[in-house]
Amino acid sequence: MKKIITTYMMRKEVLELLNEAVKKTGRSREDIIMLVMREMLAHHRRYQNEEGRIRYQERFDETTGLPVPKKRIKVRFWEREYKYFQDMRRVFLISISHAIAKAVFEYISIIVDLLMKYQDEDVDTYPYCNYAIIEKCIENITTFHIWWGLPPNLDIIVKQ
Repeated sequence: MKKIITTYMMRKEVLELLNEAVKKTGRSREDIIMLVMREMLAHHRRYQNEEGRIRYQERFDETTGLPVPKKRIKVRFWEREYKYFQDMRRVFLISISHAIAKAVFEYISIIVDLLMKYQDEDVDTYPYCNYAIIEKCIENITTFHIWWGLPPNLDIIVKQ
């Protein structure tokens, strides 16, 4: 598996929160992003969207009308992590940058608290939680099933 180098637009506030988390925990920015995105995924029903177009971060501040300061940040994620983000984009109908921003604002304090609480122990940073994409063909119709966790009825699903 190889690493994908890509860039995301990060709001100033998101970068500040990420940099603060990196300093507190000693983890890389990519690790922190993966952990907040995994937490967002654990609450995926809040973010699922079946209609409309991909939504992006606000370009202008609603109160001031001024452009929201952003910076293009280069990151290196494993290919599988990159695909994981792409799937979240499709299901949530928001850009990856927007998903990262939402996840950071919503979950970074939870992640930092957990990392600090268990800093002397090995904390699971494996992002996939039984993540898989499975192709099925049912009567000449191809479907794809995204697994974001182990289904409780796995034996029934496997038999189908």
